[in-house]
Order: sequence, then structure tokens, then C-alpha cells
Amino acid sequence: MKSLALFASLMLTASAAAASVDMNDPRRALGREGDVRIDAQLMRDTVSSGSPVVITYQIHNLSDSAIAIAHRESDASYDEDNRTIVLAVGSEVPPDGNMPPMTLIGPGEKKVLTAAATPALRAAAIRSTMAIVPRFVQVKVAILRDVRPYLELIQSQSGRGKQRLSDELFEQWFESNDTIYLNAVPVRYTAPATSDIERRQGGF
Repeated sequence: MKSLALFASLMLTASAAAASVDMNDPRRALGREGDVRIDAQLMRDTVSSGSPVVITYQIHNLSDSAIAIAHRESDASYDEDNRTIVLAVGSEVPPDGNMPPMTLIGPGEKKVLTAAATPALRAAAIRSTMAIVPRFVQVKVAILRDVRPYLELIQSQSGRGKQRLSDELFEQWFESNDTIYLNAVPVRYTAPATSDIERRQGGF
């Protein structure tokens, strides 16, 4: 687990250093809702069990008011029906009733961020020739469109801690929240090497 965390950290550091999205890269995805545009680029076009999905993404706020994103919140799930890994960035629901660290994006401003999460893929089962392996990665990004109720809290954040939301602000979060879906990007699945235990159990 430590090696995976280190790997993800190194990938994110590399992405942050690059600090840009290649608009001509075939691994790029685009999503737009009204006056907010999001471009995201996969770090790799392959996925495997136990490995994080890493992206660099750019949010362009074309509106006349500020928006915000919980940039440190990310999660990945696997939809077997659509053979799609969904990487969720931001926070649709305040975790444990707390406001996570937020990044403000002003009117007309662009910001480039990074995210990573590891989907739960059943490595042993997915090696089967009949396995439903991932074929796509789709990114969805949750933003706050109306930051006015939270502006004071955001500006007072230390950058690390989470702040408890009042019941009123918790309820307003859902009204202010907007989730933007990007188009799915094709990927190749790479199966991990078979372990000695699995070889013995499988009779290899």
C-alpha cells in the first residue's frame, strides 16, 4: 500500500510540475455545463488492478462570479455494465458534514489541478478470458457554483483542516453543487502478474 501511495504521489507531483493540459492529446476529455468548461488529460492510457488513475485537469470559469472545487477529494469506482472506471473529483456531499479544503476560481480564470484515485478491480477474477475488463475512463467534477455562503469559511481555511458546516450550509451545499461529466476516454487494461498462490490454486 505504501508503494502505491508513493507512486500516486510521484505521478501527481509530475502532473503538477507540468501544470498544463495538452488539448491535442488523445487522452484528453472535455466537459462543459453552461459557463464552466473542464478539460482533463489522463496520465496513461492503460489501467490495471491496484494502480491509481491519475489526471491533470483544467477548469475554466467563463461566468461572471467565482466558483470553487474541493480539489483534494477524489474517488474511483468501476461500472461493469458500461466497462467504465469513473473518477469523481470534488465533493457532491460534504464529507462527514465538514467543508473540505476548497480552491476558488474567479470569473474568467483558469486553474490547472491534479487528481488521482484507485478503483477497486478484482484482480484474480478479471484475469479470466470471460472477465469484463475496463475499456473506458470517465471523469466527473463536482463544483460549487454559488460560493457566497461559504466565502468566509473558504478564505479562513488553513489549507489542511476541514471545517464543520452548519445545518443550513450543509443543505445549501446541494443546491449550490453542480456535477460536470466529461466524455469517456478509451483505455487498455493490463492484467497484473499471477502470484504463486494464485498459480497453485489455479493448477498452473
